[in-house]
Amino acid sequence: MSTTERSVDSAVELKPITQRPPLRQYIRELRARSEYIRAVPLSDMRVQHLDTLLGNVWFLLNPLMQAGVYLIIFGPLLAVDRGVDNYPVYLVTGIMVFRFFSQTVNGGTRNMKKNESLMRSLYFPRAIIPFAASLSNFYQFLPGMAVVLAIALATGESPSWRWLLLPPILVVAFIFVTGCGFITSRLGHIFPDLDSALPHIIRMGFYGSGVLYAPESFTSNRSALLVFDLNPVFQLVSLVRWALLDRPSPDWFWLAAPGYATVFFVGGFLYFWRAELRYGSQQ
Repeated sequence: MSTTERSVDSAVELKPITQRPPLRQYIRELRARSEYIRAVPLSDMRVQHLDTLLGNVWFLLNPLMQAGVYLIIFGPLLAVDRGVDNYPVYLVTGIMVFRFFSQTVNGGTRNMKKNESLMRSLYFPRAIIPFAASLSNFYQFLPGMAVVLAIALATGESPSWRWLLLPPILVVAFIFVTGCGFITSRLGHIFPDLDSALPHIIRMGFYGSGVLYAPESFTSNRSALLVFDLNPVFQLVSLVRWALLDRPSPDWFWLAAPGYATVFFVGGFLYFWRAELRYGSQQ
């Protein structure tokens, strides 16, 4: 091939993208970059706490310290531990799962803005950005769950066959949370003010997801309890607690939680993909 022909081929490869890639092609492009998607979160995690004495131990210390504060204030002082036999594990489990959800959803509002210069420099499937961000949070979440298992053993819980169901439950949580991240990534690109407003909404979700207390110990109102049961985050937290503590969990949660995860992941991905050409655009 001549130099001129190679130059022409390069020009064709580098021409601006003026049309959203078809969905199948888009997914193929994502799969082709799967190694990059897995590697970037690990690299980001290594550098996040390089300037601190304890380094990445803070990924574990932060949620545990948060749980300690809630344990002191909301446990003995406000008696929100009523109806819960092993409140420390109950509380830490809820905080770990909700933290994974809130970090991904809140961070989604900033995903596209943080990577704006990169997107203007070259083309790649933009879904890599929210997917890698969710994976990064998941990498941080998993060691925390290992610590929860250690706390459960230290507080008298015995290993059970239910613990074997933790991995599929956590995979369902990852799928659901990633779908939510796709949605907030696009919404954050459209509405920059969402970055300031969303944390307050997430805070309401924190108190409405049974993270600190067992709802059935505070109300017998069926409508109120149904609101909790229909909350997908509450369902995921309940399933993890069922696996660790053998706490009662409605059987239909096993269908509802994967159903929510599928709908949010597929719907969130398609919603994000439809605006592919807008991300990084100067218009």
